Amino acid sequence: MLPMVKANAYGHDAAWVSKVLLSNVGAKKKLFALGVATFSEAIKLRECLPHSTKKIPILVFSDCVPFSSEWVKLCKRENFEPVIGELHTLLEFQKHKPSLPFHVEVNTGMNRLGIPVDSLRLLQLKPRSVFTHFAESEAPESKLTQKQIREFERVIEWKNQTTPATLIHFANSGAIWNAGRYSFFKDMDLVRPGLSLYGIRPFGEAKNDGLKQVMTYQAPVIQKTFLEQGDRVGYGGTYRSTKKNGEWIATLGAGYADGVFRALANQAELLGKVSMDLIAVKATAKTKIGDWVTLWGPGIDPYAIAHRANTIPYEITTRIGERVKRIYE
Repeated sequence: MLPMVKANAYGHDAAWVSKVLLSNVGAKKKLFALGVATFSEAIKLRECLPHSTKKIPILVFSDCVPFSSEWVKLCKRENFEPVIGELHTLLEFQKHKPSLPFHVEVNTGMNRLGIPVDSLRLLQLKPRSVFTHFAESEAPESKLTQKQIREFERVIEWKNQTTPATLIHFANSGAIWNAGRYSFFKDMDLVRPGLSLYGIRPFGEAKNDGLKQVMTYQAPVIQKTFLEQGDRVGYGGTYRSTKKNGEWIATLGAGYADGVFRALANQAELLGKVSMDLIAVKATAKTKIGDWVTLWGPGIDPYAIAHRANTIPYEITTRIGERVKRIYE
């Protein structure tokens, strides 16, 4: 298992998530390394973890360009392992021949990061792993995925013929969910769970398969207001009460600075525009100041919320602001 704890563990707190994984005997036995995007994330995470866990590598996926002797020193000192997915950086790395475990990403058709498959022949040092990323892992039969599969089969063949000890992997959460539809899945050495690690299915049509959402996001009621028919709410008065007998609304202490998407204005229970620090929602006569309202969590479909905001669950969890108080259980 190579759990992805980048972007502060998708907004869940990378230090807390990593400590939970490292404290669980079963999880720790399966743990290959922890995955982050940048060196700054890796440094912050290492500082938060007990010294006894330093033998667990932290892989840096997106911040190893261009080559630098400084990041080599940092990797050696902190047990970071660089992922190299750019050809000139790889060649420069080889030129210096640092005694450092490293990983190579191969571009099989997503055209985001990765060296060309044909460039694998230029490898002189043996990487600890070679991997790729599928653009539509949730759709194994799509034309793009099929093209990437054919390219990745070339990578597997190169690995078997050239450096059998090198590990190989491709599976993010979407591919894990579709494991049975990838013929070479059984031959992989690692999987890289991301969103599913936090209890959210990797794509909208996926089955929950026992997942339990880790995060519950709540906001407090800080004011209760009775609207008469015709009263308006929020900036621009975009919500107008049409109830003949009036209605109760509640103001919550959360806004777009806390990760409540402004695109959710007048969606579902939200009334009027989302302010920087506040939102208004439907209430009842029984609503009390200090009540907590759940905006996100078990029982609320993250894909339904994301659809209303014209985004995806990944963006919602990673956008929750720093000032939101975290409680860990």
